[in-house]
Amino acid sequence: MPNTPLLARDLRSALAEKRVEVFYQPIFDLATWSPIALPVGVEALSRWRHRAVGDVPPSRFIQIAHDRGFLDEVDTHVVTTAGWQVGAWRTAGHEVGLSINAAAIHFLERADAPDYVDIVLAQLRALRIPPHLLTIEVIESPAPQFITEMADGLARLREAGIAISVDDFGAGDTTLEMLERLDVDEVKIDRSLIIREDAESDEIISAVVEVAHRRGMRVVAEGIETPAHLDKARHCGCDRGQGFLLARPMPAAGVDRLLAGLPPRDYSAG
Repeated sequence: MPNTPLLARDLRSALAEKRVEVFYQPIFDLATWSPIALPVGVEALSRWRHRAVGDVPPSRFIQIAHDRGFLDEVDTHVVTTAGWQVGAWRTAGHEVGLSINAAAIHFLERADAPDYVDIVLAQLRALRIPPHLLTIEVIESPAPQFITEMADGLARLREAGIAISVDDFGAGDTTLEMLERLDVDEVKIDRSLIIREDAESDEIISAVVEVAHRRGMRVVAEGIETPAHLDKARHCGCDRGQGFLLARPMPAAGVDRLLAGLPPRDYSAG
């Protein structure tokens, strides 16, 4: 694989030429899920297939974009592309919620960067998407940054009617006591807790669900890959779920099939 400077150059070109794809992983209501259930939402995920070397893992190219100072361009592309797609589904009669990952850096004051909150709100207005259909996912670690430095930007989004989600809960620093104080709308349970096969993980998830529900938050289980994972998420009281058992990430055409009541295709090999 090319070295980092070359990948950074090629990634900038791919963004300019709109060759960074957006895939969507369906999210389902666990109380009503069945193999023919329609998704209640999707999580937008960026994918990049390099012309010479093939697929570049998101963990690699997102880090490159962050380190080289153009992560804003990647995430703005995702917001714009996924927002348009959700608008198209809505026009076709499907109210599909959209979850988008947002890095902490977007909420820090930087003179050299556009205002991420302004970009998100402008896209919603331009596409006439109701704010309640959008959820912004923010990784839970580091917790102090999440609670303080990001607070103003997150508050502006919530005031506009957009939901805020704590992503990957259980993989970082956030405690139940911190969760009690966070002004958020959703908690996503990290895959590492869902796939564990011990009573302690069940107790942790159930405790998170209890706090979240008491505070009016919904709980999403990530990484549901087996029937046992699904049973666990349901037993612990999670409201929604996503994972390979329910549906893999797919291009918009794959979600079109789901919304039409057709079985999904396997897009894992591209």
